[in-house]
Amino acid sequence: MPRLIDNSHTKTARNWTEGSIFGNLWSLSWPIAVGAVFNTLGPTIDMIWVGKLGAVSIAGVGVSSLIVDVINTMLMGLYTGVRAMIARFIGAREEKNANLVVQQGLFISGTFSITMALIGIFLADWILKITGVAPEVVSEGAAYLRIQFCGVAAQSFRMVNDSVMQASGDSKTPMSIAIVFRIFHIALCPFLIFGWWIFPRLGVSGAALTNLISQVL
Repeated sequence: MPRLIDNSHTKTARNWTEGSIFGNLWSLSWPIAVGAVFNTLGPTIDMIWVGKLGAVSIAGVGVSSLIVDVINTMLMGLYTGVRAMIARFIGAREEKNANLVVQQGLFISGTFSITMALIGIFLADWILKITGVAPEVVSEGAAYLRIQFCGVAAQSFRMVNDSVMQASGDSKTPMSIAIVFRIFHIALCPFLIFGWWIFPRLGVSGAALTNLISQVL
């Protein structure tokens, strides 16, 4: 397998096990905190624009977003484990084992993503129905939820790579990625929701599709 983590070109890379503990914690944590804020802005941005479509659309996206949050929480368990193991092996100078963790993490997240996509395609309406919402809310929310479930693949791939970089000592690159794709999301969202310019009017589906496109980017 190819080397996914390669620090051979940077002999002057910072050693996070030396120096001030507080300083190292601060340097690593503030970009992670900023990136996390931008990562969690997706549903809020969608709600701001979808709010202009009416109460049913708001309810559909709101309930669907809660379900998506459950999926994200499940994924966070995987990413936390990946970060912990990679950090341990990088600190021990065992890059071969760190690469093995990355490969396994990508495989597990890929398998999980395919499963979630299938669930979203076939069971989105049923999932919303068991929450007890009105039929019209199910109709609006299912379109949003189906795309979001299919988009787990792009999201999981990005978040695994974020975890790899953060655990290897680079927390600023994931922050930059989060800022760029979220700004793109903010800019594109109204065009796909309302059909501005050359884009089709997709309503709540446009909000979900924008999030998918931005994460793929």
